Order: sequence, then structure tokens, then C-alpha cells
Amino acid sequence: MSITTLYAELVVVGSGALFFILLFCYALFGNQSWFAKLEVPATIGNAIFLIPALSVIYLLGIVIANVSHLFFRSTEMRLRCESLKAFDKHYQYDEIRNDLYTSPDAKELVGEFEFRRSKVRISRGWFMNCILIIVALVACLIGGKMSWLVTLFWVVMVTALMVGTLVSWRTATKTELTWLRSYAEQRTRKHKQAE
Repeated sequence: MSITTLYAELVVVGSGALFFILLFCYALFGNQSWFAKLEVPATIGNAIFLIPALSVIYLLGIVIANVSHLFFRSTEMRLRCESLKAFDKHYQYDEIRNDLYTSPDAKELVGEFEFRRSKVRISRGWFMNCILIIVALVACLIGGKMSWLVTLFWVVMVTALMVGTLVSWRTATKTELTWLRSYAEQRTRKHKQAE
């Protein structure tokens, strides 16, 4: 995976966490006038202020990516065991992935594998973001910053997004594991033919 791809992935995940923080701060302390102060810089001179903002978004992306990894870890491990159960107990997900990365004739497949992993990480990161955004929306309702009707609308919309990210995560994970199982079966056949 290229550094640019990883950076973009963490920015995508971190932007949702930043939205949660802004909404939650608004629920606790704010009024709508401070949103107007968050203008997008119009000149290159003002673009220097984007660097700290992107740094915060990147850091939030790292935090959410790690928390979501821990949240989904047991389910992913179960799916991996189910998908790769046909292989020897010692030749599981990590070994197959390492074999893919170190195999000299599989360089072009690494990019495809990383694309699949990126979808998994973004989906599970945004699942966590949706939970946090719903918490912030409820805080806005409790703090009197939003009416119950507006809050209900946005909670329903974010819940729909959360369900979509969960379905996307599951689909991307199963597709990745099917692809990885196929790769492992092919490698196993080649090793048996070479013996």
C-alpha cells in the first residue's frame, strides 16, 4: 500500500471523527455563529492553516481506525477461521497474507489485496464514526440545540449510513477472504506440483 493511499484512508476516516467533535462541542458549548468562523481558506497564504487541520484529522483517523479494529477484531477472526478452515491450522490468514507480500510472482496481486483491505478499514472506521455522530446528535437534543424532529431525521439518516457501512464491511471482508482463500489454494497446488 502506498503512503498516499494510507494517508487518504485515514483522512476519510478522521473527517467523520472531526465532525463528531465539532457537533459534540456545539451541543455542549456552542451557538451556530462559531460555524461561520470555520471558513475554507481562499488564498494560498491562508492554506497554511489547513496543515494543522489535516494533521488533527489524520490523528483522529489513526485513533478511530485502531478503535474500530479492536471493536471488529473478534468478528473478523471468526470470519477468517470459517473462510480458511480448509487449510492447515498453521497456514492461516497472517501466513497467507505474508506469503502474498513476499512472493516474487505476486507483486501485482498485492495492490488488489490492499484495495480490498482499504475498503474494510474505511467501512469499519465509519461505522464507529456513525455511532459517535449519533451520540453527538442526542447531545444536541438534550442540550436544546436541535428540535426532536430535526434530531430524529439526522439520527435516522446516520443510522442508515451506519447500517450501510456495516453491510459494506461484511461484504468487503467476505470478498477479501474469498479472494485470499483462492490465492492460498493456488499457492498450495503449485507447491504440491513442485514436490
